[in-house]
Amino acid sequence: LTPDQCRWLAQAADRYPGTRREGPHRARALVYLCLNHYLWARQHEDDILRPGQITAMRINGRHQEQHRTTWDVPQKNAASDATRLQPVHHDAVRAIDEYLPHRATTRDDTGHLFTTVNGRPLEPQSLIRILRTVAATHPDLEEAAPTLSADAVTHSPAGPET
Repeated sequence: LTPDQCRWLAQAADRYPGTRREGPHRARALVYLCLNHYLWARQHEDDILRPGQITAMRINGRHQEQHRTTWDVPQKNAASDATRLQPVHHDAVRAIDEYLPHRATTRDDTGHLFTTVNGRPLEPQSLIRILRTVAATHPDLEEAAPTLSADAVTHSPAGPET
């Protein structure tokens, strides 16, 4: 996505009404995490959150360090318990905080940050579906929405277009 398209996706997430089964809060938090590098306005590997990392994030992985929030994020192609602290933009943190009171849980909650309406951990494929659904609500992204991939969003250029 271009920087303009990233901005449009964030706008779509802000206005997304959700569905009857799913409210807008989870979708907004997921989109903002996918746009973490764009929100920081820099293209640095430390700011990119991949779809599998986002869906594997845990509630207890949050760390507040004065004005900065970081999260224990699972690492790709590493041991299942391998994490590293990853900076999360304050807009994404606010979106997560708005989502948490609406988060579905079950009796045997696994602590995943993002859950389905049944309280199960959200799968990366669901993240892609949510991104596409949100993108389809913006007139400038409608055409790209059916083929939009979460990796394309997370690896979009963060700087201004030239």
